[in-house]
Amino acid sequence: MLRILIHILVLRPLLKLFSGVTVIGKENLTQLDRYIIIANHNSHLDIFVLFGLIPVRDIRRTRAVAAKEYFSKNRLMYTLVRFLFDPVFVARGSYDRTKNPLDEIGAIIGNNRNIIVFPEGSRGIPGEIQPFKSGIGRLVSRCPNVPIIPVFLSGPERALPKASSLLLPFWNFAVVGPPRICTGTHRDITRELEQALIELSRSESARRHKRSTQKVQRTLSIAFLGIDGSGKSTVSEMTARALSASSAVSFVGDRLDLYEQGQPKDVQPFMTEKVRHAISLYAKKAKSLKMYKIPKLAELMLRNRCHHELERWYVSDFIILDGSPLLNMTAWASLYKREAFDDETCAKAISILTGNDSAVRRNDPIFRDFPELTSLRSLRLNSLILPDIVLFIDTPPVIACERIDSRGERKQVHETVEKLTDLRNAYLKVCDVLKRTMKIPVTILDGKMTRDEVTANAIEFITATTTENE
Repeated sequence: MLRILIHILVLRPLLKLFSGVTVIGKENLTQLDRYIIIANHNSHLDIFVLFGLIPVRDIRRTRAVAAKEYFSKNRLMYTLVRFLFDPVFVARGSYDRTKNPLDEIGAIIGNNRNIIVFPEGSRGIPGEIQPFKSGIGRLVSRCPNVPIIPVFLSGPERALPKASSLLLPFWNFAVVGPPRICTGTHRDITRELEQALIELSRSESARRHKRSTQKVQRTLSIAFLGIDGSGKSTVSEMTARALSASSAVSFVGDRLDLYEQGQPKDVQPFMTEKVRHAISLYAKKAKSLKMYKIPKLAELMLRNRCHHELERWYVSDFIILDGSPLLNMTAWASLYKREAFDDETCAKAISILTGNDSAVRRNDPIFRDFPELTSLRSLRLNSLILPDIVLFIDTPPVIACERIDSRGERKQVHETVEKLTDLRNAYLKVCDVLKRTMKIPVTILDGKMTRDEVTANAIEFITATTTENE
């Protein structure tokens, strides 16, 4: 308890007073039972910054790996470090066949504790990430189900330089990446984690040193719309693969993927994605539109959150969307109140759901007809992303139902000719409003063509649109 109080009442306030820390992604350290933090190492201040990031409840059960030969030089420093951080001391440069430090660290993690590791081994060149030692790969391979959290630190190398014992008033920055689960050989894991930390360092450097006069390329979001059975899932994925031959592409569908040179590369798991997948499976089993509405709404909100996470953590030229939470939600309103779904209502719904609703009065009839909009607005959940480019795969509902039947799977509650007809008309209305009043590039693709032909037309439209806007 004394150790925790010193961290809360002394160390954290002093660090904030003398240097301060700007943290990005701190939420990635929450809701985890245990974890391994890896970070670059340029200063003895690093450990203070890292212990300042973790939740208070984790202070007592978090230990850092430290070099015994360095801290044992001074008895007072050794005692203080041992009390404040309870480190796992490792003797570098010596080999004892009877005592492998990985055994002790693995046992600590197995006892539901957290570990902080500096995979570079020792303090390196300020501002540069040194090659990782293979020990981190060997440790992670022993703990295959423990999330790895990469943290890039910038500033401690200036606030407390290697040859100095005086703390200088330089601001510190910490970027906490999303949890990673690593598999493969220990060499593969070592390389993967080293690359993850390098990518965090590049993103932070670009964020803080961006010149205002320099044109910054923005990630374009491209949404594929279509009724069930239109082939939009297949076409959107094929398009992502094709575009990745020359561009970095992220994909948001039933799963999240990165595509490089035509091949998928798994995105590290977000907590949001796991919850979304579970809700999606539940929604598909609904026996009525009434029971379908709430879980589907929740799934779309979480899908939108996954889009934000991809934009935040991965640098891509395009984000390809199998559907669009904003536009799906807007079109689906027609299944519940078809008589109230006209062009004006459609435009207002899009404005409200994106948060650009200053012109929509609080007593507008749209809130009476669609009370869900009031709830989303009150809870500040109306921040859905409006795609930059929209492609609608127009498939006759009869053909779509035939394709659905051919799958041999249980049909969802809305997968009938009547309901898919209403949904098709709603999507066409949404596309018209986007193109006519919001100037969003929209195209209608013939869903009766083969998937390859639809994909080729989609790529042609995307290429022409992006070239025109350059």
